[in-house]
Amino acid sequence: MDITQHRNGRRKQQGLVLVLVTAAMVSLVILAAIAIDVTHQVVNRTKLQNAVDAAALAAAMVADATHDTATATDVAKSTLASMHNASGNSELDVDSANFGIAYSNDPLLFPDGSFDATGDIYVRVSVADLSLTEFFMQALGMAKQVSAAAVAGPSSSINTIGNVVPIGVCKGSESGGIYGYHSSDVYALKVGDSSMTAMGSGNYNLLDFGSGADTVREALGGGYEGTVEIGGDIDTQTGVATGPVGQGINTRLGIYQGGVSSSDYPPDYVTELPATPATLDSSGHVVYDYANDLTYAKYKADTEACIADSSSGDCESGGQPWRRVLPIPIVDCTGKSGGSTTYKVVEVGCFFLLQKVPTSNSSGGQIVFGEFIDSCLVENGSIGNTPEDQGAYKIILYKDPNSGGA
Repeated sequence: MDITQHRNGRRKQQGLVLVLVTAAMVSLVILAAIAIDVTHQVVNRTKLQNAVDAAALAAAMVADATHDTATATDVAKSTLASMHNASGNSELDVDSANFGIAYSNDPLLFPDGSFDATGDIYVRVSVADLSLTEFFMQALGMAKQVSAAAVAGPSSSINTIGNVVPIGVCKGSESGGIYGYHSSDVYALKVGDSSMTAMGSGNYNLLDFGSGADTVREALGGGYEGTVEIGGDIDTQTGVATGPVGQGINTRLGIYQGGVSSSDYPPDYVTELPATPATLDSSGHVVYDYANDLTYAKYKADTEACIADSSSGDCESGGQPWRRVLPIPIVDCTGKSGGSTTYKVVEVGCFFLLQKVPTSNSSGGQIVFGEFIDSCLVENGSIGNTPEDQGAYKIILYKDPNSGGA
């Protein structure tokens, strides 16, 4: 046996192993380096998607309230800018990327060549090709960019609704409208004389959202955290509850009594009151000067102006929009009367709080007057499957039809 030849063979094997180990180590280092870049990219892709979601929702809220797409676009941009300025988001510099915003009357159609700003507005916000810091990808000739898009707009009708007020009105027998309630007409929502309601003796159109005067006051101020289900049952609360009713609901007009404060119950942006308040005649019909006094149409225009510029002298300091819009259960009062009674909720109607509510019930005078409106935005609730243009709704995110994103 040739000993020299055997030793040379072993040296060649050792050299080959060293080459393989070195190659494997280099591959592992490259993979680890790529993993760092990929993880960084995924994290920032998620951050960008969250920012775009927020921008689309903010723009959709403004577009829904004002039907002003220019203002909505500004809000989307400012939302993205605020996200960029937040801690940990320094790389989300949208100015270095391709920003896009489009409007449509259909959440499945962008762009929409027949878009009408007076209809339902859906917003698509997109940010494309946002460049990120490259740790190792640059050395491999790989680009590191992220993109995101989001669509937001009004939902279909809601079947479980939060933030309602503890007042119930009986569905009407009149044709048209929503269960007998017609847009732009003023109604007595809560009465001071139980003979004036179809709910019968002992009832004043109040609903039982919990025991005690504090619960009535808080719920009418906007603090009710429960939900009401359309098709579900709800109980009436007997008694007039004069003080808590006025103290709670008047916070929406910037009037504070009974221990409530603006920090918990902010006023509406618009607290203007009618020159001549609505009243009831001897037959129980509303008497009001619709042609020349305050209406929801004027309130809506003033609110939209405040949303666009809350620094206006006509906007209540510390106010919030739409506080005077009351989501109120419409119930079926058929065949029942008197005492604490259980009713079925057939719809949640939207009413504009017209005027200040008295905190006394002298001669049955504590009446809550509201103008009926076709639809209103609510803070929370679950969505039904049937699209409708009436009743309560909320602003939600839709699947992006152009990219498959959420």
